[in-house]
Amino acid sequence: MTTPDLFAVVCNTGTDTMISIARETRLAQRLPAWYRACLNAPTFLLLPLLIKGAPFGLIYAEKKQHGSQELDEKELSLLCALPNQAVMAFKQFS
Repeated sequence: MTTPDLFAVVCNTGTDTMISIARETRLAQRLPAWYRACLNAPTFLLLPLLIKGAPFGLIYAEKKQHGSQELDEKELSLLCALPNQAVMAFKQFS
């Protein structure tokens, strides 16, 4: 049995996740091969979208340079509100 990659875990648990050092060996091993080959950002944010507990999408944001401007608490709070807003919008159209 293989260990689920980080994206699958985040989507299945519905946990907003900020990765500050994606190239750390232990964490890098949990990233899917397609991600490491195509994107491989040093810092990224994953905000899963769920309806009735089931994942249907993911908001992804990255920073190309590790240690570039950090998000303050207010900015992070606003970003973490995005999934709820997106889910409400999708519910209105379904």
